[in-house]
Amino acid sequence: MKTQFFGLCLLVTLPLSVWCQKRSTSNYGVTQQLMQLERDWNTATMKQDKVWLDHFFADELITTPPTSGTIKNKKQEIADTIDPSQKPDSVSLGEMKVILAGQTAVVTGSAYEEGGAQHLHDRKRGYLFTDTFIWRSGRWQLLASHSSRLPQQE
Repeated sequence: MKTQFFGLCLLVTLPLSVWCQKRSTSNYGVTQQLMQLERDWNTATMKQDKVWLDHFFADELITTPPTSGTIKNKKQEIADTIDPSQKPDSVSLGEMKVILAGQTAVVTGSAYEEGGAQHLHDRKRGYLFTDTFIWRSGRWQLLASHSSRLPQQE
């Protein structure tokens, strides 16, 4: 009886553990893909690549940048990103974390800029960001982005 019970438990739990392992591996791939999109966004910003940005941003995009005090839509965000007076000299990302929830993902992390943004007095700036992505038409698109300034370092 014990052998049959053990066999039944093994029969039930083995496929479940394989499914969980595959799901974990799959989530790792999605996590890496989303973090790469964050890096690609920085590259597109530096290149002022309007076509890439238009494809990456969802039509309903809303952003709350820390320096303008406004909420922007897709058109406004692209216009500011490709404005030569706004282009930073460099952009880099710190550590990132990804949370997956079905067809939605949230990426949090830190970013650092030097130069650009001629309306700002500080040449080096740090931010914390929360970016919300949606899976649509076989790809991830940025739906919302919020950034907050990090305290200035001396």
